[in-house]
Amino acid sequence: MAINKKNLLIRTLSGLILGPAVVFSFFSLPTSIGLVTSIILITALEYFEMTLKNFKYEFKVFLSIMMALTSAVYGFSLRAYYSGLVIFDPITIYLISIILVSGFSLIYLKNTNKYKIVIESYTFGLILISLFLSYFYHIILNYGATTGILVLTTVWIYDAGAYFVGLNIGKHKLSPNYSPKKSIEGLIGGIVLTYLYIIFYEYIRSQFNLNIINQFQAIFFAILVGIVDTIGDLTESSFKRTFNLKDSGETLPGHGGMYDRIDGLLYLTPSFYFLMKIFGI
Repeated sequence: MAINKKNLLIRTLSGLILGPAVVFSFFSLPTSIGLVTSIILITALEYFEMTLKNFKYEFKVFLSIMMALTSAVYGFSLRAYYSGLVIFDPITIYLISIILVSGFSLIYLKNTNKYKIVIESYTFGLILISLFLSYFYHIILNYGATTGILVLTTVWIYDAGAYFVGLNIGKHKLSPNYSPKKSIEGLIGGIVLTYLYIIFYEYIRSQFNLNIINQFQAIFFAILVGIVDTIGDLTESSFKRTFNLKDSGETLPGHGGMYDRIDGLLYLTPSFYFLMKIFGI
């Protein structure tokens, strides 16, 4: 398969410009909340443009803002909760969000079929996009900014490894029904490169006494990245096939939409945190 050099150049340049800004945003919780909230807002709007195609644009913007605000309030509530300043479980913020949107939709839509579609779409999107990505707050509060950056960059490394290995030696299709271009060779290549990257990353962190993942544990984290990133990617592929779309949007030059760029990260963020807890890190 030939490489589209122009598209590859655009992807690379946009990555070089946006990448550092995203990484540096992780060094404090407020800037992390700002970054995550902004990403959720853009991704949510792309998601609702797919799932609520026949609804007014202003209503989809409202739902997207609600989804992003829920994450922001959750982030600040989570820090207050860890500090012992609030007595309620911050996850309650997400339940309140569903209640508020449900009440508003009842008044605004006045149509039982539309109401059902909106609540189903909002509830799933709230969990998939807002709650899943908000696990960055847990990671940063418990394990520090450098671990948040590790989660983010492992997705980039895996995607790059899977893309180039699959492009050059991929022969066995991984999921022909959902994404015919993905290969088993690409999956394996991406996992191997991710493992090597985690080892290198932890070596750099060890120079500052920040490393927390050993070489044995890195095997499981690399496999997790490969499997979970693929699940997220294939899930979005199924959405796009359902709604007959090539990309979720045109937000990022060379990358398509924001949802296209973070589909695997959405699933990886809570999974990475969960595995950290299992290993007792």
